[in-house]
Amino acid sequence: MGIKLARRRFLLNRQFNYARPLIFCCEVNSYTDKVASLNTPLAKRLSRIEPSARSRRLEECLVDCLAGQPGDLVIGDFDILFSPTYQVDVVALLVSAYRRHRFDVLWPGTFVGNELVYAEEGYPDYRTYDINRYDITCIF
Repeated sequence: MGIKLARRRFLLNRQFNYARPLIFCCEVNSYTDKVASLNTPLAKRLSRIEPSARSRRLEECLVDCLAGQPGDLVIGDFDILFSPTYQVDVVALLVSAYRRHRFDVLWPGTFVGNELVYAEEGYPDYRTYDINRYDITCIF
């Protein structure tokens, strides 16, 4: 089950080794200042894979991009994962990859109620993710 945590409360109770991924839905100085961009490295890895196999190997490519990165990594700029051709649950993919390499996420969309939202309604890559379905902590 997902947890919502206000930015102010997060900063007051700084815990550094959360057992679940932190999804930052807002800027938090010193945490989200240095965000690792993943679009280009992911695109390079995916381009080497047959298009029909890319959805199945998306997590493997993501983890490969994370390999060798520091443990206090915050990832962002991973919009390629939301491509409708992959038909993947991006939040579930991030949670699964987190088990193999710890990182936090700067969410590329908005946070409304209990949902992470990507893109705008009416666009093919529009998605909503109910945080209660995932083992994550959302900082808003």
